[in-house]
Amino acid sequence: MKGLIWLTVLAMLPVAGMAAEAPAKTAPHDVMFHDGALQDGMIKVAFAISEHANVMDIAGPWEVFQDTSLKDAKGKEISPYALYTVSESTAPLKSAGANRPGLTITPDYDFDHAPLPDIVVVPAQHGSPALQAWLQQLHVKHVTVVSVCTGAFQLARAGLLNDKHATTHHWYFGNFEREFPKVTLVKDVRYVQADPITFTAGGLNSGIDLALHLVADRFGERVAEQTANFMEYLGSGWKTNQGIAALDLPIERQDWAGQLAGGEHVVLHQVTYGASPTFTLDIPAQKVTQAPVTLSNKGNEVTLAVAIAGHPATFTGQVATSGDAISGRFSQDGRAQPLTFTQTHPAE
Repeated sequence: MKGLIWLTVLAMLPVAGMAAEAPAKTAPHDVMFHDGALQDGMIKVAFAISEHANVMDIAGPWEVFQDTSLKDAKGKEISPYALYTVSESTAPLKSAGANRPGLTITPDYDFDHAPLPDIVVVPAQHGSPALQAWLQQLHVKHVTVVSVCTGAFQLARAGLLNDKHATTHHWYFGNFEREFPKVTLVKDVRYVQADPITFTAGGLNSGIDLALHLVADRFGERVAEQTANFMEYLGSGWKTNQGIAALDLPIERQDWAGQLAGGEHVVLHQVTYGASPTFTLDIPAQKVTQAPVTLSNKGNEVTLAVAIAGHPATFTGQVATSGDAISGRFSQDGRAQPLTFTQTHPAE
């Protein structure tokens, strides 16, 4: 495969420190509802949505919390969770769809009037600055914030994941790493706990696993197992936390090699999961291996920012018409010199 994959996928963004104490694991009150109102004893779970929200990211965790059941002191089955949707306004919005608008969802509350949740679930969606501001407010109040799929982009844009670990849908690993260099991306798990009150799940069904994990953490594995069985959900990811990236997924790899004027070899690596590539750079003479690279481009002009500890570098060049070479200048420590990358191992 000739050409730089990044020139066609770079612009493809998804549609869409331990500082706080973990929530107390307390059982809910016997009486949950009164004339449809939320009662103090319930665990309130808000689903924060906007246009193009992913249905599975909502429905999976929703079903887990909806189907979780406990017995009170009298042996009566009770539901510990109260679920509702929140958005920038209560106007109907459309979920993601296939070549046309998706399901119509009417949010229960807007951000200004929603009951303070104990947990907020953030699915993949277009999002907005208003959503990110609301998430920041909740985080300060020690509300548990959970993302599913590329909902992690909303948490990261809100600053909730800086200097922490997170995951997202595997197709968007490269996009996530480029946009959020302060976040450590974990690629081989179903979900990640960033801090005591912040969690991210991988794509789609991973949200079910994270929700079951939260149920097990609060009420024990037996209750979570009972919930999974009721749903006829046979996945074990909520127990093993093995991510899809641990499987034998199709991955495209390209290597681009060049040599500096002083004879130093430089190798640029491109690894693409699904729709988004990740770039790293090696300079063996400097003992630099897998240095993270942030790429930006305008037409055939390409800029690479290389994160080398103590000696950051940049490369600015132009992609050849053939697509298998990039020529430009490599700058580091105040010195600029010519460098041409040539593709050496085209992706199969």
